[in-house]
Amino acid sequence: MADCILCIDIGTSSLKAAYMADSPKSIAFARYNFKNSNTKTFANEWIYGLAEALKELKEKSPDTGIEAICISGNGPTLCSEDGTTLMWNQEAPTSVQNSKSIFLPRIDGFRKKYPTEWHNTNYIFSGPEFLIHQLTGAILTILPEERYEEIYWTKEQLNQEGFSDIEIKKLPSFVKSGALAGKINSKAAEITGLLEGTLVFCGGPDFIVALLGTDTLDTGLMCDRSGSSEGINLCTPEPLNYPGIRVLPSIIPGMWNAGIIIPDTGSRFATFKEKVEHYLKEPITHKNLITLITENNEKDSNIKLSEELKKEGNTIIYDVTHQLWAAINILQKASEHASIPKPKSITITGGQALNEKWTQIKCDTLCIPITVTECVDAELAGDNILARVSLGYYDSLEEAAFALVKKSKIYTPKMPADQD
Repeated sequence: MADCILCIDIGTSSLKAAYMADSPKSIAFARYNFKNSNTKTFANEWIYGLAEALKELKEKSPDTGIEAICISGNGPTLCSEDGTTLMWNQEAPTSVQNSKSIFLPRIDGFRKKYPTEWHNTNYIFSGPEFLIHQLTGAILTILPEERYEEIYWTKEQLNQEGFSDIEIKKLPSFVKSGALAGKINSKAAEITGLLEGTLVFCGGPDFIVALLGTDTLDTGLMCDRSGSSEGINLCTPEPLNYPGIRVLPSIIPGMWNAGIIIPDTGSRFATFKEKVEHYLKEPITHKNLITLITENNEKDSNIKLSEELKKEGNTIIYDVTHQLWAAINILQKASEHASIPKPKSITITGGQALNEKWTQIKCDTLCIPITVTECVDAELAGDNILARVSLGYYDSLEEAAFALVKKSKIYTPKMPADQD
């Protein structure tokens, strides 16, 4: 029986899980699409989604054993103990003035939107920490690196925003990404089928583990996290202060991350895909949809789109790719302004990376090479890296990323940009 790390990532619309060996490739992959994402207690579906994903993994690789588990997820999603959920992309009222913290406005929004649940709960968790709590009973908040404390919260910040001492105690203490959270308890074992006593490690925010899973850990390296939203991230040796860029510490001490968020690229195309499926009265793959939109080969296919739908689809493709181009252009200009080497390629992640036509369109628009890794689900690869460093397989995150992140394919643009 081969042993693996069970890597889990909680997304906006689905939960992804994979058996990951000490290798750049996964042994098996499963996705559970959420059914109740619009409900108030959405987070309570996650553990049952994990159970369904595990069934699929066991069917695909029945002889694989689980050495340990590592969990990451989107943020700043917040959950109370009863599963009341404020997703990262949901609106919530806030009067917080602090501009550094990404969590304080959401915490304030939770207590204003759900005052009864806020009052009754003992703890407020972020997304992956809530699932970790359900699986192990652990009460913690994952801090990617010590510089993130003021980006999450400090006692001084909380006091300044009017949080009482009782309210502050609702926020669990910080532990580092990669820390041992605990072990699978009996209740979680019964629900999921996991073996009681299995070690559970802390992953962290999805964008942090994705930086690990694409090895975006050194100066000038850049990645594109594509999903419901899209995040362009560039590793820099110093804060890259420039209009339109969100500057955050890297998980690597001394390094920084310059990011630009495009909030609706994936969700916009997913909505269009649903519209097309309603028109066709049958499902269609992402790959086939891109082909139908961009190529005039309908005479060779039983599937036909109306001209209006083709026009709408091409408009979305144009808008999305040019939003991506604009984001990368900002990062390149900011690098030049700071006398930092300009990024000359990008690694893409997510399901879109498996669509060759879509990736080549992006590549031609951006005019820079695009790299696809062996495991396109960078969050899962990052979880694997964190767990294996904690278990002693590797001495550092950099060493593990070097060993476990490998190129699968490089796309080159038809008209490369000037690289001088």
